[in-house]
Amino acid sequence: MIQLPSGKEITIISKPSLDSNEVSLRVVGSKEAQDFVDRFEFGKKQLFVDCDEDALLEIDPSLNLETKRLLWESGKLKFTEEEWKAFQETIPPLSPFLAQDLSGKDLMLAWGKKESLLSAVESGLGTYFSRSRNGKWVKGEESGHLQNLSAIYVHSNPFFIQYITGQIGAACHTGYYSCFFRELGPNDSISFVYSNKVGV
Repeated sequence: MIQLPSGKEITIISKPSLDSNEVSLRVVGSKEAQDFVDRFEFGKKQLFVDCDEDALLEIDPSLNLETKRLLWESGKLKFTEEEWKAFQETIPPLSPFLAQDLSGKDLMLAWGKKESLLSAVESGLGTYFSRSRNGKWVKGEESGHLQNLSAIYVHSNPFFIQYITGQIGAACHTGYYSCFFRELGPNDSISFVYSNKVGV
């Protein structure tokens, strides 16, 4: 049985299929997230949980999403200089950063700052903010499991960043390709998505 951490914010990611780049998310309190899991319609939708149990991934075929804007692709900024300058003023102090691979699979949900995004645009590498280390975090800097970005999308309402990346090795610190390696089912059942770890 999954027991979501109490007193912590939980991110709920929603998309119409496992390989879709169309995605939305919301950040809720732990009680609201637990209610979401308890009332989940497993017959109609799929639900995955990440390694830290502070992000849920909902696959709901009835969703129709189109809200993102292409910021950067293959090393080139897609905003005009004026748009880019104005946009930087709107970036929240801390916001969700979602990484998906080239096929649309969700790899990980982390948090980032303005500096994380500026660094990603500059370097082409998946960059975040580590709250535990209180500083910039380039995914794979130590493990070699880098994220070579092919595109960066911006979402508003709520604000979040979406990385499309070629993932080297494992995105998850546990060694699994994705942090969403467990699928939840009815009656508190849990099944593992991947038979092997790739990053150990």
